[in-house]
Amino acid sequence: MPRIQLNALQAYNFSYYYKINVNDINLWGHVGIPEIIAIIHVVRRDVLRSLGFDEHDLGDNSALIIADVAINLIKELHLDDEIIIETAIGEIGNKSFRFFHKVCHDNSIAAIIEMGAVVIDRVNRKSTFISEEFLNKIAGFSDTILQESSYHKN
Repeated sequence: MPRIQLNALQAYNFSYYYKINVNDINLWGHVGIPEIIAIIHVVRRDVLRSLGFDEHDLGDNSALIIADVAINLIKELHLDDEIIIETAIGEIGNKSFRFFHKVCHDNSIAAIIEMGAVVIDRVNRKSTFISEEFLNKIAGFSDTILQESSYHKN
């Protein structure tokens, strides 16, 4: 079976510092697919919050759901590893967009992740257009450094 090959972007707009904790480790002693998805969920939430939104409120009574995920694990991550997750938002359509993530450890890429987000109306749970407010915000964001959340501080 051919492997999906993701490529890192040339530039990312957000950087998030994170220290791998015991909850991020699987039975094999490293960060696996479910754990990296959970870490990226924390990052995605903080990126949206830094823009004044949340996954359940993108403006105009809309929310987002993750419709697809692609992950390339390149390097193992272990307990207490300090990583930087760089994030960008792109491929913006009428009703969807993508999150692009690059996870780095010791100045090398540990993982590349892409997630496709579909915008839905919170009431009828059907896809809807991206709110103008959200479009304006993501079109105009500048490089932003996000600090790790207090939940993950030691």
